[in-house]
Amino acid sequence: MKETKKDRIIDAAVRLFHTQGFDGTSVRDIASKANVNVALVSYHFGGKKGLYEELMTQFLEGHLQIIKTELEKSLNSTKEQLLSLIKALLQYQSENHFVARMVHREMTMDSVLVRELMTTYLRKEKHDLEELIRSGMRRGEFRKQPLDFAVIHLRTMIIMPFQSPHYLSELYQITTTEPYFIERYMKHIRHWIDLWLCKSQQEYTTTTTYLLPRSIS
Repeated sequence: MKETKKDRIIDAAVRLFHTQGFDGTSVRDIASKANVNVALVSYHFGGKKGLYEELMTQFLEGHLQIIKTELEKSLNSTKEQLLSLIKALLQYQSENHFVARMVHREMTMDSVLVRELMTTYLRKEKHDLEELIRSGMRRGEFRKQPLDFAVIHLRTMIIMPFQSPHYLSELYQITTTEPYFIERYMKHIRHWIDLWLCKSQQEYTTTTTYLLPRSIS
């Protein structure tokens, strides 16, 4: 499909906001990089602020759609559903790494926009992750533990690599946009979930035996 001028504006804005920040980027900078008339930024987005908000909401809508799609899958266990969800979110951020970093960085600020996004998008994300972990606890797959900290820990593991890619690159020589990163990181996450979230075979057997009705003599 042919790239439109609107697409070019979005692509230019993503790259400039990533490297120069919101305040360091002007509408003229965006128009120049996109090779379009400066008036088109206002025409399509109502200005720089509108364009910035559009990028944020598009990313978060895609993020929620990934979660919805993954939760609708029928997999063998809650653990496999959680792993599939985590991998899909990592891939989504990798494919949109400039916007991902911008959004994650912005969400650490306190502003009217951030509070609106928290209410509209991140509250839904929180609910869906809580329900998935709670389901694993109900089914006896996951250990009983504080639900809030379980979700906070998992979410941090999902977003941290794309929130602080420069840190990983400079100190650990890890490039989060390379395919090998997700494969390697998923091995670690699977191991971590096995040790920390899932019940051991002995715990699972004990719980299952306890829940079975006693035979009537």
